[in-house]
Amino acid sequence: MRTPLRRLLPALLALVLLGSTGLLLPASVPAGAAEREAPAVSEVRSSSTARSLVQHVTVSWDPSTRRKVYSRNAVVPGIGELALICKGNATMIRLHTEDRGLETQMWLQKFEVKNEHKVVAVKTPRIYRWAHALDDGTGGTGYYASEGLNQRTPIENYSSGTINGIISQRPGRNQPGTAFAPKPVTTFELSWFWNGFRHPADYRSCRIDAVVTTQLDTRAGITWRGSADAVGHDRQTTRIPGFGELSLECRDEVDPTGAAQTLSITPDAADADLYVERVTGEGWVEDHVATRTYTYGQTVPAMLGPVPMPRNGTLRLRLRVGQAERWLLVSSYDVVNNPDPRLNLCEVAAAHYAR
Repeated sequence: MRTPLRRLLPALLALVLLGSTGLLLPASVPAGAAEREAPAVSEVRSSSTARSLVQHVTVSWDPSTRRKVYSRNAVVPGIGELALICKGNATMIRLHTEDRGLETQMWLQKFEVKNEHKVVAVKTPRIYRWAHALDDGTGGTGYYASEGLNQRTPIENYSSGTINGIISQRPGRNQPGTAFAPKPVTTFELSWFWNGFRHPADYRSCRIDAVVTTQLDTRAGITWRGSADAVGHDRQTTRIPGFGELSLECRDEVDPTGAAQTLSITPDAADADLYVERVTGEGWVEDHVATRTYTYGQTVPAMLGPVPMPRNGTLRLRLRVGQAERWLLVSSYDVVNNPDPRLNLCEVAAAHYAR
């Protein structure tokens, strides 16, 4: 007969093994589960999809809510936390990391209505210590970076909108881009709505919904710092399981057409296309969102693309191969015309996201 301690050993060993593999949520976790309780965890082991952590996070309250919760956090693996905040005096998303010595970026495509027009803005809240390669490190930011959802102060009575975001982290700008391996890339899709904020509390309501996706076993992106560091580090090819290969290129040269910074996909099947939304700057949607669809076989050699990446902006892509679809987000920032070549740089991140 086993003693009580010996009967517990298998269960204890299972817990240790689970902790060593990380906490992974299956892509099928139902939306809203985070509201009720901490979601169950299991490892995604399918060979046809990348391992990923998918978190459904909701902030929701109205006058009927007994215990109002004004903020909720999502884990950003390897980097920190992303908070969704909706209060009568603060509406924002806020990123936190413990290491501001690294370069942490949160690129956003923010869609809303201003003055009866649909507008978009590309935002880049950053956390950093070194602003550029020659910075002495005494400036920089704190450990938080945020983006407000409100347009006015005090906060407007009613608001709604959506955000597509991508969070990445790499060595500080005082180091070569290959100083160490980059952290997993996290993407998210978010919507918000509030009403009655210019009225007493009994008339107020708010809801923020977000789906946060982190790829845990792939690192799609390019980082180099200074023209010398670009040599041998300006191209990357990453496998998208079940879809094909994603190729990124960011060369150290000035090209007004954007051909030096490109993205292309070699699909696993000829029945494939790639829809691209290129978002840059800030203003009316029709002026700052350009769309195009690439069909396989249009180029030699056959691929989807090449797609010019913006010098300072984002791409949202829908990749279709046969009956399967996958959405991706890309952030792209490069400087290749600085008089001091040490200050040239490229910072690209790409990842898929759940919807």
